[in-house]
Amino acid sequence: MAFWKPGAIAPGSTVDRDTEAETDTAIAVHADKEFRYLTIKQQRERLPVFKLRREMLYLMEKYQTVIIVGQTGSGKTTQIPQYFDEAGWTANGKQIACTQPRRIAATSIAERVSEEMNCKLGHDVGYLIRFEDQTSQRTRIKYMTDGMLFRETMIDPLLSRYSVIMIDEAHERSLYTDILIGVIKKIQKKRPDLRVVISSATLDAEAFFHFFNHNRTRDPVHDTAAILSLQGRMHPVDILYTETPVDDYVEKTVQTVFDIHTKVRTEINIPWD
Repeated sequence: MAFWKPGAIAPGSTVDRDTEAETDTAIAVHADKEFRYLTIKQQRERLPVFKLRREMLYLMEKYQTVIIVGQTGSGKTTQIPQYFDEAGWTANGKQIACTQPRRIAATSIAERVSEEMNCKLGHDVGYLIRFEDQTSQRTRIKYMTDGMLFRETMIDPLLSRYSVIMIDEAHERSLYTDILIGVIKKIQKKRPDLRVVISSATLDAEAFFHFFNHNRTRDPVHDTAAILSLQGRMHPVDILYTETPVDDYVEKTVQTVFDIHTKVRTEINIPWD
């Protein structure tokens, strides 16, 4: 990483940004515009996670726990539960649970997946957050906050209704996420049929592998956990820095998003819907 020297052009300034970065941004905008007009099936097949669909299903059949590491935008959260549903993991009334650290993520992702599956939200796909239960008896894929899944363990200690539990954004290490991971490991000893997926964009995969691997021998044939790495992202990501310190980085982040939105809309002239 290059360090900024006093007297030099400030990092993130448009003065020292090369034309290559500007070209990448233009390409990304064009690609995003093109992506929006594809069918849902075509959009799903273009996601990086789609290339490893078969490998993922194979690992789920063979191992109790699969640790998935992939960049943001690779399609982990929306696609993986659908792959398991299509492979029959929701047969006989079983459900797939996918936890999120925040309520807004659980609700918005559930809406997107229900759109992709062409079903009404709350039927085949639903969400469960505090004070709001958008699920039904026919729900197969359930997005929920980690706190709500933990509360279910008090009613059903073995989480018997679920065939697959996916802990998403595990790197955030919230209180409920850490507790859930420990509880689920104990549940696996009573329920060898339960499959667990730990996914994140930035994750210490080896630590989770050793935690969930019940193999006490040196023979990898007896491993109960596996690691799958997803390569590629949908959009290029640049790291830029502010020219001066800010008092509230959250407020500044929100303001920056609005500034970028306004700039892209006026300068590139994207036909927003």
